Amino acid sequence: MTKSMLALGFKRCKSNTGVYYYHDKKTKALVIAIVYVDNVCFMGTKGSLLLNELKQKFMARWECRDLSETTEFLGMHISHNCKNRKIFIDQCEYLEKVLAYFNVVTNPTHTPLPSEFSFKPNKKQCDPKFYQKYQQLVGSLMYLMIGSRPDIGFAVVKLAQ
Repeated sequence: MTKSMLALGFKRCKSNTGVYYYHDKKTKALVIAIVYVDNVCFMGTKGSLLLNELKQKFMARWECRDLSETTEFLGMHISHNCKNRKIFIDQCEYLEKVLAYFNVVTNPTHTPLPSEFSFKPNKKQCDPKFYQKYQQLVGSLMYLMIGSRPDIGFAVVKLAQ
């Protein structure tokens, strides 16, 4: 995918290898593409000729379709406030699915986990099914933490330990 993006004139972001950008110096237009495995999201000024041209060139190289304005990407809900030029990302639907899958009942708190919290070590043999389910839960929470909820980082790291 990298070769294709570079061939289209995109440059790769140094801080995140899945992010590419195309800056047209004449028009000062900017197009950003986020690539994750076989999911790609193009962003730029709505109705931009450059944005549409780059998407068309990309679609000519790869079998895909244009889903128009992005409202969901990799389990993240995306909404726009064009008037204030803001983009909002949340994973509420993903979180609801995770909570339902793991049968978690929530009680709202001010902090996900008190800083003085510590686990008591388990001296017994661990049930392999429980162990696998626990790993899945921690992985799901890590995805949530990385995507839109850095505030749960401390709690997720504690659970992972």
